[in-house]
Order: sequence, then structure tokens, then C-alpha cells
Amino acid sequence: MVTALVVVAAASATTLQAQVATAPPPTTARRARITGVVTDLASKAPIFGANVTILGTPLTGTTGADGRFVIVSAPPGIFTIEAKRVGFAPQRVENVRLVADSVMTLSFAMNISATRLDQVTVSGTIDETSVAKATITVEKLTLEDLPVPPTASAASMLAGKVAGLAITRPSGAPGSGVNIVMRTPISGITEGGAVPSPLFVVDGIFLNQGQSVTTQDIESLDIESIEVIKGAAAASLYGSRAAAGVIAITTKRGKGLALGSTQFQLRGESGIDQYQVTLDKNQHHQFMQDPQGNWLNATGQTVPREQRALKPLGIMDAPYTSPTYNQAALFYQPGSYSTQTATVQGNSAATNYNVAYTRTINPGVLENNEGYKRQSIRVNLDSRLSEKLSVGISANHTRGVQDVSAPSFNNFYRIDTDVNLRAKAPFPQFGFPYVIVPDSVTLYTNPLYTQFIADNVVHRARTLINVNGVYRPFSWLSVAADGNYDRGDLNQVSYTARGTPLVTSSGGLSPSTGSLYIANNITDGYILTGTATATKQFGALTARLSERAEARREYNPSLNTTGTDFATEGLKAMAQARTKNSSQSITDYRVMGVITTLGLSYADKYIGDFLWRREGNSLFGSANRWNTFGRASVAWLLTEENWFPFTSFNNFKLRYSFGVTGVSPNFSNQYEAMTSDGSGAIRRSSLGNVNITPTFTQESELGLDLSWNSRLSVSLTYVKNSSKDVFVNIPAPAVSGYQVVVTNPARLGGTVYEATVQGAILTNPRGLQWTMLLVADHSDLSTGQFGRTCFADGLQHKCDGIRLTEMWGNQIVRDKADLPARHINSLSQFDVNDEGFVVPVGIGNTWRDGISKSLWGSTVIVDGVSYGWGLPLPRYDANGQLTYAKIGDSNPSLKYGFNNNFRYGNFRLYVQAAGQFGGNVYANSNQTFYASGDHPNVDQYGKPDELKKSVRYYNAVSNNNNLYLANFVESGAHVTISELLLGYTFEAKQYPFLTKIGVGRMQVDLMGRNLATFTRYSGLNVMAGSPTVRFDDATYPLTRTFTSVITLTF
Repeated sequence: MVTALVVVAAASATTLQAQVATAPPPTTARRARITGVVTDLASKAPIFGANVTILGTPLTGTTGADGRFVIVSAPPGIFTIEAKRVGFAPQRVENVRLVADSVMTLSFAMNISATRLDQVTVSGTIDETSVAKATITVEKLTLEDLPVPPTASAASMLAGKVAGLAITRPSGAPGSGVNIVMRTPISGITEGGAVPSPLFVVDGIFLNQGQSVTTQDIESLDIESIEVIKGAAAASLYGSRAAAGVIAITTKRGKGLALGSTQFQLRGESGIDQYQVTLDKNQHHQFMQDPQGNWLNATGQTVPREQRALKPLGIMDAPYTSPTYNQAALFYQPGSYSTQTATVQGNSAATNYNVAYTRTINPGVLENNEGYKRQSIRVNLDSRLSEKLSVGISANHTRGVQDVSAPSFNNFYRIDTDVNLRAKAPFPQFGFPYVIVPDSVTLYTNPLYTQFIADNVVHRARTLINVNGVYRPFSWLSVAADGNYDRGDLNQVSYTARGTPLVTSSGGLSPSTGSLYIANNITDGYILTGTATATKQFGALTARLSERAEARREYNPSLNTTGTDFATEGLKAMAQARTKNSSQSITDYRVMGVITTLGLSYADKYIGDFLWRREGNSLFGSANRWNTFGRASVAWLLTEENWFPFTSFNNFKLRYSFGVTGVSPNFSNQYEAMTSDGSGAIRRSSLGNVNITPTFTQESELGLDLSWNSRLSVSLTYVKNSSKDVFVNIPAPAVSGYQVVVTNPARLGGTVYEATVQGAILTNPRGLQWTMLLVADHSDLSTGQFGRTCFADGLQHKCDGIRLTEMWGNQIVRDKADLPARHINSLSQFDVNDEGFVVPVGIGNTWRDGISKSLWGSTVIVDGVSYGWGLPLPRYDANGQLTYAKIGDSNPSLKYGFNNNFRYGNFRLYVQAAGQFGGNVYANSNQTFYASGDHPNVDQYGKPDELKKSVRYYNAVSNNNNLYLANFVESGAHVTISELLLGYTFEAKQYPFLTKIGVGRMQVDLMGRNLATFTRYSGLNVMAGSPTVRFDDATYPLTRTFTSVITLTF
């Protein structure tokens, strides 16, 4: 809450117990004077050491012991005045009109707990705007909201903290990224098309869209705040890159320090990584064996393991007589995780800066794999050279090395439990101490060996530079300029030395002839902007008019070379390859834009924001190079009305916005593409489309923001969006000779409901303090028009009226009425078993008779059709075709996140839980291992005979892993304890031994990440896939991380 009392009078010499702003201007100019007091909202006590700043100038006053401050010489004009103090939410008064030869008196009541409505957005609009007065939805997260930095992608720290954000993590590999969809997908309907990801902006720098896993290069410990700009209306400022939303990151700059202070900080974190979920191996088998444990063939003769025969009924219930092993414990090893950071920050009236270096090592849980390593250095500097001129620079360089995992996780889970992955080889080869082919049945390569010989490393480098300046020649006019540069280098080298023993299809070993793959990819981009902003007051009306020009270019050359058949062993050089193949590509696109914004505020209660953007983009077809985007948004602050009856509300705001932004086509869509078939012949593949346009996304948003007694804030938002001109591959005209062409025939639409509740439950400054954050959202998506013939695209069915999140596939018969019509008079020869499947049993039998009548493995002939006894049947339609219908939906009924911060004295506890209700996941991992007989459900040991089923039964349930089946669609409902922090702060004034070593504060924290997931889902990863296609396959497992952190502040 901020209160402001304005007093206009002749300047007088008033003595105040406060520090006075430095760097006064020449005395010839007529000046204004600002005085006031800063107090604690809860206790009404004065706050000492708060900085009160005239934003955009170097003028700052600091409060004394009585909470009072003074700025003795301020320029006339319209300004925003901000009060900041460590431990309190920053507060500001906007549209303060300073008049020459007068005194302005302000009072600030600061709250210990900050809500998002107390924050200031610097990314949603051209000018800084208080979220409490914003006309669009902008979620701002500060360090208080982000206490546990992630071990992987920086984007993952948003999970469970922002309503309307769907984040999935398909792999736990070190350095891997996440999939993000804001609200509803606005494109991605074409065959194999990916849903566009949000635009990431770091300190004003648009991150190049050509860089893979772009957030891997962002050091999370550098982050000061994150602004999430959702939807077309809010993101229209950013044009055709931003229809999927914007995630704007601001890094630390030293602004939060007390005025005139310098801080040096050392932070060390170390701990362990553990795999979270793995497939339990079945502990019994279905093969013939004598009492001595020898394997037998069908005639009862002793044979080697690989020649053993199935038991007559094929039931997996026989105990192993040989030792069994915990394959996960043999394969996965706890990994160490460590991060070291050194930071220097400073803040003065004229300059603030931050210099930071961070080193991260995350080896993961695979032996002989170094995982991911990264080093990052950042320098941020802001200087207010005068009242009229401010400049700033941000520079960051990151280098990372990722050791790509090599084993097939699907094959790993198929290795039987009686196989010892660490069985010593009698004659070790290539330095590997274990047996290379440990399973004589599957003949799979030992995954430990696969990783042992792997040499597949990705080197990354990223350089981000921003240079900015603001010049204010007059009190009503400011001119700003930004220059941004983003350079990304990715170099991948994958090498297999000549002579390396490789496993053949028969299980033997054959020396490799050698191979080397080298990929070099560069992303090189810049953005230049210039902005002029004029601010004027007309009575109670304040108007801000801004004009911005923008130029952007991104250049992406790549060269990939593969060499095979090496002449020399042990020489890692492409020159040694006898056969070489190379491919090269260059993409180069440019954007020019002009943006006009008009902001209006009448009496600080009726607020409007209007934006128009005209963009020229070389990715648009030559016939449609220039397009227009924009928004109109309004807000009404009812608490500013004299008649508003509820005085306990600090803020009660209604807002509405409508906006249009776009999605750019791919670089190749407007050009003809041809391919070589390997024999020298050239074939036409994709016809260029010079008329292709961007996808246009319109969005209407209605919202309510309220704050009650400075303790509880609520934001409720309803969104309706629609996208037209969505990209789809359609067959090219036959006369062209090409196969497909990308056009804009499709339409998508959706509705979203979002809720954010933030509150200070307990606020006793000398006792327990508790703040909480609850976010939740629900979305619906529809495909209004597809624009071409329907087709199946994996789990998705691309067609008019079919949602992108729907799962389509086939079914197993569960009702006798769904049997083929020929069996209408023979239904008694079928039965419904305990798993709900209709199975053929023949005359006089039930599904329980498989063992008692020795029916497993036999056939049943019903109406002239032969069936396997007791085996489930795929469902067919009246035309004799496999039924194809909706079998699930990836879209959850509700996503939520619940965050809690507790403080008591020097102790702090933070807990985050996040999850979803409803929504489905396709358990492809289950289907795969049903088909191979490796799923624990295939193990029948301990069941009554009448309930036991053969291995063939489970293969039939999975249809030998050949179809997408409804019976492998499971509920994705879950809750994850995703973040936990328990910490204690040692202050030097309480612990004098710290002073002796020069330490002012020591923070000790215990952190946990991805600690536990509670779900009924039976697959490997309930958070797998993308938000639109939740597909769970065997990949690098998700890990839980436990670390301890010590932070020393000097």
C-alpha cells in the first residue's frame, strides 16, 4: 500500500533527520523539493535506511531513524517515485508532478510481504508500469518466489508458480530442457508440427530462436526477476515471435543493495542426484527348468539358456534358481551435483553494478558419463551520468559441455533379472571389465559398455550483450536506445574409434571400421531499438505517447559432416575417413518494426493502454511481407472511486484487453526444397509458398485484481483466443511435381480460466511468518478448421473439430456387443475376464479355466474363425476395419501449484507442491514391456491359478506394441513435492565469530528438488511428453536432488 500526500508551497529550509540526495544540478535551474516519511504498514513504525528514488534520475534520498527523507533539488516534470528497502516490498507513486519552487510531500507505508500486485513490470509495456495499474496480465516473480534454483533448464523454475503455464519434462538428462505451453497452443497443427514455444528475453535481449535448448545457457543464480507475459494481447509489443507468450528475465544489477554499499558473496552448493522412478523387474520366468536349475528344451533335454523352451502354458511364475539382480542399482549410480558462485555487487546514487561467476557440474546418474558442465560470467552496470542521461550494459558469456547419454533405455529394461550387468569378463576387451553381451537371449549390448565406449560430446558457447541509454532532454520527453547481440555456438563431435568391438545381430563382436560425426551450428543475431516517449498532464489526465523503431536480424549457418571407414586406429580426424558426407545450410532472416503506444490515466482510476505494431519480416511470404499487430486494453481502479464502499481493499481493479499478434512461418516454407535419393537423382519435395502469411492470434482477456488489507491478493482471468491462418502441410498440385506445400488454412481456438491467490497468513515480525501462493488454471482447446483431409499423426488425429490434445487410437474389445456381427449367435463362446477384456473361451469354458483345463496356448474356432484361447481381441467396425476413435486427452481438468514460505527468527522453510487433476498420459513404456514380457504385471507368481495369465496374453493386450491402444491410456493426475528448502541465517551481530573473519552474514540451506511424486500412474514418468502430447517412453529417468548450500556475504 502506498499513500501520497501532496503539498505545494514555497520552498523553505526544513530540517529533517535524513540523508540528502547527492549530485545536485547547477543552482541556476529552478528546482522542486521532495520530503516525506516511510513507515512499516503493520506496526506503523518508521523504517530506517529506505532508499527513495526519482526513477530515471540519479536523485535518491535515504530515510533516517525517524523514517524521514528529503530530496532537496529535483527537476520539474512528471515522475515515478519509488521507495525500496531490503525485507520490504518496493512501493512507488506514479505520475507525481513536480513543480518548480514547490515542495512535494509523500508518505510510503511498506509491507513486509510483497504480492505480485506490488511489483513493477518492465517488459509488458514500453515504459515501466505498476502491476497494480497494468491493463494486461503480467506475472512477475522475484527472488522471494524463486528460492530453489533448478539444476537443469532455467525455465523449469516457473513450474507451479504461474497460472496458465503448462510445463513438462520428458527427460532427466543433465542439461535437458522442458516443454512449455502458455494457455493454449496457437499453432503446431501441421504434420509432426511442434507447438511454438515462448519467446525468451534476457535483459532486453531476444534469445535467438535457432538455438536448441536455449534456456540451457541461462544461469539461474544470476536471475533477479522473471516476468511472464501471457497471450496475444500482452505480448503484441513483441510481434510475430511472441504469440506463444514471452518470458522476460532480468538479471541482478546491484539495485537492491542499500545506497552506498558494496557486497561480496560466495556461494557453494553440493549434493547428490538419484533416479526417482524405474521399472520393477519381474522376478520369475516362464521357461522349462529341471530341479537342479538347468534349462530345458521342449523335449526335456538340457540346453543353453538361449535355447530354453517356454513351459507348456507359458505362465511366468517359476522362481529363478540362479541369483537375480537389481538392474537399476547396477546401472544407475548416485551422481554428485555442485555449484560455486562468486558475486560482487555495488550500489550508489549514480552507479550500480553486479559481477558474477558461476561453475556448475552435474554428472547425472550414469557411470562413465560426465553429464553437463557449465561456466558463466556476467557483468551488469548502470550509470546515471546526470539527471538527463543514464547508460547501462549487460554482458554474459557461458560455456557448457554436455556428454550425451548413449544407452537405449528401452533395451535396458528388457534385460532379464537373472542377468548380471557387472559380471566380470574372463577376457576383457577394449578395457571394459564386464561381459559385453551379458544376456544370451536378448543379445543386447551391455548398457554399461554402450556408455563406456561412447564419445558424443556437445560444446556450447553463448554470448549475450546489451547496451542501453536513456536521455531526458526535457521533463516531458525521454529518448532511449538499445543494442542487443546474441551469439550461440554449438559444436557436436560423436566418435567411434576404428577397432572398437561392436555387438552384431547374432550377439557376436565385430570391430568397428570407425566413424566420426561433426556438427557446427552458429546462431548470430542482433536487435536495435530506439524509443521516444512524451509524457504530459492535462488536468487529471496523464498521457504517455511512445514511438519505437526496431531492427532485428538472425543468421544461422550450419555444417554437418559424417566420416566412416577410418584408415588408422585411434586417430580422431576427419581426414582419416575414407567416406565422407557433408550437409550445409544457412538461414538468414530480418525484421523491421515500428511500434506506437499510447497510455492514458485519468485520476489514477481510469487507465488505458493502446499499441500498434507494423512489422516487416523476411519470413513472411514475399506477397505478404508487412503485417500489423496491436492491442487495446483498459482498467478501472474502483478503489480510487469516492463511492467505493469497501475500505479494507487496497486495490480492486477490473481490466479488459484485446490484442493480435502472430507466429512466423519457418524459414523454408516460402522456398522450393529438393532432396537427393543417394544415387545422384534429385527429387522435388516441398513447394515454396510466396503467399504464406504469419498465423494471426487474437485474444480477449477479462480480469479482476484485488488486494485486501495488504495481506491477500487475488487475480482472476478469463481468456478467449483464436488463431487463423495456422500452418498446415497440404498435398502440392500434381502439375508442380512437388509433394507438399505449407499453407495457412487452419483455425484454432481456446478458452482459459486462471486464478492466482497470494497471501500473508501470519505476519508477526517477532514470531512465525507464513506467506503462501496458490495458482490454478483450466483450459479448453478446439480445432475449428483444419483445411485439408484428415490424417493420423502419431497419437493425434488432425481433423476439423479435433483438439490438439486429444489422443486417438484403437481399442481392445470390452463388450460382447462390439464383437464382429458374425458371432451374434455365438456370444456364449466368449467371456469377460477380470481385466474387463472380452476373450474367446469356446463352448463350456470360462476365462478362469486356462490352467485347470490346460487351455493357455490352444486355439478356439468360433464361427469358422480361429482365435488364441483367452487372448484379448482388437475391436473392428462394421466395415471390418480397426476402430479408430478418441481414446484420451492430454489436457488436464486443472493444473495447480501451491507454494509456502515459513519464517521464524533466523529459520526459513519453503515447500512447493505442483500437479494436476485429470488429463491422460499414454503409457508407451508399459505397452513396450507388455509386448516383450518384461513388465512386472506379466509376473504371475502368487496369484491363484484361475487368475494367472500367459505371457502370450500380455503380448495380445499390447497387440505386440503395434497400435496405440486405449488400455494404455492412464490418468495423469499427480502431485509432486518439487521444491524444498530449510535454512538458517547467521547474522554477524548475533554471532560475533563471523565478524572476526569479515563475514556479515552466513546462510546455510538444505535443498531438495523433485523429491517425490504421488500418483496412480503406473508408467515411468507421469510428466513425460509435451503439454499437447503426453507420451511416456523409456528415457533418461527423472532424478531427485539433495544438496546443502552455504552462502557467505561480506
